[in-house]
Amino acid sequence: INAEYGGLYSVLVGIALVFVSSLIYWWSSSGSVKEQEEKEPSPAKKQESAPTPTPPAPKSKKQQATKKISPTSHPLFVNMLRGHTDTIMDMDIDQSGKLLATVSTDQTVRMWFIKDLGKGTDVKYTRIPLDSDGCSVSISPDGKAVAVLLPNKACIEIYRLGKKPGDPASLVLTIDKLKGDLKDVHISPTGKFIIVSTTTTQVYVYSLKGELLHTTDTAQMYNGQVSISPCKDLIGASGFTPQVHFWAVQFSKSGAFQGVQEAMDLSGHKSGVYSFAFSGDTRRAVTVSKDGTWRVYNTDVSWHLNEDPKCLTTGVHDGSAGAHVAMSPDGRVVAIATDNNITLYNSDTGEQLDHLSAIHSDAINRIEFSDTGKYVLTCAKDKTVRVWLSRAGMKRDIELWVESLKTATNPSHKERLKAQIAETTARVAELATLC
Repeated sequence: INAEYGGLYSVLVGIALVFVSSLIYWWSSSGSVKEQEEKEPSPAKKQESAPTPTPPAPKSKKQQATKKISPTSHPLFVNMLRGHTDTIMDMDIDQSGKLLATVSTDQTVRMWFIKDLGKGTDVKYTRIPLDSDGCSVSISPDGKAVAVLLPNKACIEIYRLGKKPGDPASLVLTIDKLKGDLKDVHISPTGKFIIVSTTTTQVYVYSLKGELLHTTDTAQMYNGQVSISPCKDLIGASGFTPQVHFWAVQFSKSGAFQGVQEAMDLSGHKSGVYSFAFSGDTRRAVTVSKDGTWRVYNTDVSWHLNEDPKCLTTGVHDGSAGAHVAMSPDGRVVAIATDNNITLYNSDTGEQLDHLSAIHSDAINRIEFSDTGKYVLTCAKDKTVRVWLSRAGMKRDIELWVESLKTATNPSHKERLKAQIAETTARVAELATLC
């Protein structure tokens, strides 16, 4: 019996050992698998922890078009006059087209010698230091003197210019004790008188010796612009009303002052007039108004016989916050500055001929044509004067030459016209591919 139990006991111990060994083997295998899974995550988990980078979306055409282009790289850009260190408030070109005066709140006037303006080279100038900020400037008809309005000092200072660029200017006359908030100063193109306007409604007429000759009330509630026509000694004033009023300053044959007489009005707008300008011969005038329109008038009228100017052309503009206007010397092109943009129009049809956008980094204060009409000059709060080629003037020249060719009889004249038409047409076409 003991032998039988001993054999059975050995069998049971053997079975137990096999079972325990199997259990240990299974447990160790299960742990290693789990450990391997923890060390090597599944493909799905790999994608979550390290996502594939998404390539950037291509820029839209609108986003690509917003890239800024420097105004100086514009095909119509000609030159830039730099040197002022603060806002340029006003500028004036003399009758010969050789001098440009600018006045700034940096307390200086600069007289630029612009004979070679179109060459794109640095322009020589004479610097006139002031002891107060200037707001308006005007060159005498002979180009030998310049008048500066200094509102903080309530005076006009007149300087005689040197003969060459860089020669110092000398103060020759001060007209002081001016009344009101001063705005503009102008020397008559005939050289007979000087006017000073206020921001309210006064215009003072002075002799060249500083004698007060007359005071006029413009009845505008406020003066927007006051200036003198290139011919006929007409003082014009725009402002709150829809009209531009004109007065004639009259002198005797001996040069004695006789008085100031109401002359004519430019009417037709529905709101106040921002700005106005004349052609070189004063036979045409242009106005730009708050009502969103600009108008060209025939001002070659006998106002002393109560003949009224007639509106020849009406166009539209986008200067809802203000505008400045200029007219080419021949009266065939109108240029309007709104904010830091300029647009040029055909003065006969109202057709837009050119548009230059964002040509300054700040708002334009004044716009002028050169004496030949070849260039447009703009000054702004960005302390610079910039010069632009008038492609609009080139287009109008082609129209004029084509009409002249129809009636020309001289063979040499015909050939000259044909050459001018071909050359200018090619240049306009070239500019069209660049703009």
